Amino acid sequence: MGQDSDVRTPDGRTLRLHSRRAGGTLVLCEAGLGAGGASWGSVLEALPEEVHALAYDRAGYGSSTPAPGARDLGALITDLLAVVDAVEHERLILVGHSWGGPIVRTAAQSLRVDGLVLVDPTDEHADLYFEEGSETLQRLSAGLIPVLARLGLLGIALRAMGVDLPGAVRAALARSIGTADAAAATVSELSDLQTDLRALLESGWGLEGVPARLLSGVLTGPGEGESRQVLIAAHRQTARTNPSVTFVEATGSSHLVPVTEPQLVAQQVRELLGD
Repeated sequence: MGQDSDVRTPDGRTLRLHSRRAGGTLVLCEAGLGAGGASWGSVLEALPEEVHALAYDRAGYGSSTPAPGARDLGALITDLLAVVDAVEHERLILVGHSWGGPIVRTAAQSLRVDGLVLVDPTDEHADLYFEEGSETLQRLSAGLIPVLARLGLLGIALRAMGVDLPGAVRAALARSIGTADAAAATVSELSDLQTDLRALLESGWGLEGVPARLLSGVLTGPGEGESRQVLIAAHRQTARTNPSVTFVEATGSSHLVPVTEPQLVAQQVRELLGD
C-alpha cells in the first residue's frame, strides 16, 4: 500500500493511513462497510502524481485501534475529520465507495472541500434499504460475519471478490478485514445503517454548490438481482435533484468500481481538479 503512518484520534486511538506520494492537494478515500483502506490500492496508483493520495483503515480494520461504543455515521465522521486535520493540505477531494459515500458527503458539511467523488454509494433514496427483508438480512449478516472471521473464511471470501487486484494489495485487504476486530467493526457499523439513512432522508443533501461526481455501476453483480436497478434509479434521483451532482455510468462495473474501474475513479478526481 505504499507509505504507512498513524494518526491519533481525540480519544487516544490510532488510525492507520496508507499514502501514495505527497502534495498540496489531498485526495482522501473512504472505504465501504466491511472494507479496509487496501481496497483503494488500484485507485491510489491511478491518481495524478502531484496529489497526496491517501486511504485509511477505519477503527477495528487493519492496524487501526478498535473503537468502543456505537459506530454510527457521527462516530465514523469524527474519525475522518481527525485524519483530515492531521494531514497538511491546500485543496481537498473526498472519495467514498458504498457506505463511504454517505460518510464523506456528511463529513464535507464540516470541511472546506473542492469536490466529492461518490463511487456506487449507499443511497437513501433506494427503498430496498428499508424493506423488511433488508432488516432480516442485516440480522443474519451480523451473526454470520464474526463466525466467518473466527474460522478464517472471511478473508478467503473477500480475496475471491478482489481477484482483479494486484496480489500484494489483495493480500493486504484480506489481512485488514479478516480479523475478529474487523468483523466486530463491520457488525457495529451495520447495526446503525438504517437509522443513519433515515436521518439522511430527513436532512437532505446539504452540499449545494460543492461539485460532486456520482459513479453508478450499471452491471448486475452476483446476488444483486433487481436491487442493482433500484440503486441505479436512486443514484439518478440524487443527481437529478441536486444540480451540483453529475451522474456517471461505470459501464464496466457492478458494485466494486474501485476494483474494476480504478481509472474511471481517478478521471473524476482529475476533472474536479481542472486537469
